[in-house]
Amino acid sequence: MKKSLICLFLALLCGHVMAQDLRPYERLATEDALLDRVSYLADDANKGRASGTIGNTCAEQFIVQSFRKFGMKPYNWSYTQSFSYRDSIILRNVVAVIPANCPSDEYVIISAHFDHLGEIRGRIFNGADDNASGVAVLLSLAEMFSAMKDDGTGPAKNLIFVAFDGKELSLAGSKYFAKHLNIPASRINAAVNIDIIGTDLVPPGSNKEYLLAIGEEKLRPGYRNLLRYVCLRPELRLDYRPDFYGSRSFTRMVYENGDHWSFARKGIPAVFLTSGFHDYTYKPEDDTDKINFPLLRKRTLAIYHFINLLCH
Repeated sequence: MKKSLICLFLALLCGHVMAQDLRPYERLATEDALLDRVSYLADDANKGRASGTIGNTCAEQFIVQSFRKFGMKPYNWSYTQSFSYRDSIILRNVVAVIPANCPSDEYVIISAHFDHLGEIRGRIFNGADDNASGVAVLLSLAEMFSAMKDDGTGPAKNLIFVAFDGKELSLAGSKYFAKHLNIPASRINAAVNIDIIGTDLVPPGSNKEYLLAIGEEKLRPGYRNLLRYVCLRPELRLDYRPDFYGSRSFTRMVYENGDHWSFARKGIPAVFLTSGFHDYTYKPEDDTDKINFPLLRKRTLAIYHFINLLCH
């Protein structure tokens, strides 16, 4: 009986929300925009965006300027959240808010980290997929929901967008942000973390149009399986996968080593969206040419619809 009621709620929710005409906002998420963002972040000039470097600062300012351009509000009066890591370097998260269209005391957090490994032994680790791809998606989502806010059509809950620094330093950025979050965990519907999401590099014979969603079962009952439903949309038709390559132990290990874990440890339902690891992960060859931009756009749209549903 309970399962039937949940399914009915899901069907009614999806039917109501998807009756909105969201095509004007979908058109903002273009392949060219995603390409431009990944190309800038993963350019050799930024030398791999290691925390504490000039290239990392360039990436940080690129995100700040994008949030400002979209008309987003700074979080706690500033777009940057600075803190010291082991008394050696200063890290900077970039945070902005899109208030709910109508007053709300509920939130959804959308995140991606912008740091990477930097330059090691003279070789630049550009991190196009890890995680310029995730930041590109984050910025596209910010642009889409900002346009909805301007038009008075959404979002229905407050959205906090955060680009983390220091993911490669033991999740330093997300740990700091979660520790200093001044919103009760009970008011946060979900934290959606996007990391390594731009490739189709899966085993031969597998469907290349897929999305891995780890932790969706941790959402409140009425919001579970929303992404699975979204992936079935005719214009997307993404293969939804809730684990890493069928391995429970590997899935758990990966889940507990990403920025989403900083939220999950505080009791906040946290979902990790990714396309998975591949032969170029943490290697200098992780460059823009490895990204499948038509597929990255599909994943962006799926996440957009998923977050829009989470807001209702």
